[in-house]
Amino acid sequence: MTIWNPAAVRTREGLKLNPQEIAQIQAKLPKVLNPATAQEEYYADAIFEGGGVKGIAFLGALRCFSEVGIRWRKVAGTSAGAITASLVAADHPIDELETIAGGVDYMNDLLHKRTSWLNLTGSPNDDLQTPLRMLFNLLLTRKLGLYSTQPFKDWLKQSLGTLEKFSNLPAKQQEWYQNRALKVVVSDVSRGEMLVLPDDLDTPTAGHPSRASLAQVLNLNSPLDFEVAEAVRLSMSIPFFFEPGNLAGNWIVDGGVLSNFPLWIFDLEPISSQPKVRPRCPTFGFRLVEKEPPNRGPIQNALGIFSNMLQTMMVAKDRYNVRVNGQRRIVNIDLKEPISATAFNLDNATKDKLYQWGYESAKDFLLNTWDWNEHLRLRGFSPEDPPAQGGADVKAA
Repeated sequence: MTIWNPAAVRTREGLKLNPQEIAQIQAKLPKVLNPATAQEEYYADAIFEGGGVKGIAFLGALRCFSEVGIRWRKVAGTSAGAITASLVAADHPIDELETIAGGVDYMNDLLHKRTSWLNLTGSPNDDLQTPLRMLFNLLLTRKLGLYSTQPFKDWLKQSLGTLEKFSNLPAKQQEWYQNRALKVVVSDVSRGEMLVLPDDLDTPTAGHPSRASLAQVLNLNSPLDFEVAEAVRLSMSIPFFFEPGNLAGNWIVDGGVLSNFPLWIFDLEPISSQPKVRPRCPTFGFRLVEKEPPNRGPIQNALGIFSNMLQTMMVAKDRYNVRVNGQRRIVNIDLKEPISATAFNLDNATKDKLYQWGYESAKDFLLNTWDWNEHLRLRGFSPEDPPAQGGADVKAA
């Protein structure tokens, strides 16, 4: 395998902010004095959408944000977005993130373990486009997914370094500007609900005789003792493509089934009895946008209704939230050509494109769309409002 080299893409395409552009962007960001360094710094939270291998575009966007000097505080994501969020939470500098991404061979490192030798569906690139064929193979082999997620978990665990558990997040106990957090969205198809890990591990288990929490069933002293690589593995278990995970006896699949872009995850409702306070720092959403929306096809019979209904159920909530709560904080990464989420045989030329699209979209957003004061106004706040205390963001009433 030829190592993918993002630095070569940046050089060839001229992907670099000049000093004037950096100054222009920084002037539109809130600054925070870090007592530890006595320096004013730029902090932000981030939400990453799911999208399979297309998540490589996030690397380009993160490179652009790093050139501005933005440091990440709280991060969250679903599926491929959870992979990105976990690697960012591990405090890898952008150069290390690119090295990790450039060194992995998806087919040989992550997708080499089929659940049965009878699962002969051809290229993974088109598996999701032929769900009936996948289902036939799985029924024939009595398996729940074509591929095992264990190789992926092993790779991620190694890539996360010291971030083994959620409790290992760096600087988690310091002041708000370093109050780190990582949230991972999964879909519990046994109980029919969405879970945000690790938070919801503390929720009582409905089907358990003692109403014990998931953490108690798993013999964890705290939800923060849950393994990060396992949480991400659960979140990226694309139904039928990957085998589902198991959490305290419950079957778990890709978080994107219920929320592929959890923009809401760090927004908290204000307490009416307290004065209105503004967010201390922005929450940016990173979203993958196809140039041509997926064609749901004509509805000519009951099967068409059923198919379109399932697709609508998966995206409607997130799209509504983006429309209502976008507030000019979403980096819409423009994917200029269709790429399958399961194209694990992606060549380096396509990776180059994804990276470039991510960088250029982030640059355009920071220069032409983003403005802290305007963002506050759209959310019903004023820059003069007192900032929230602690690590929480707030949501406009």
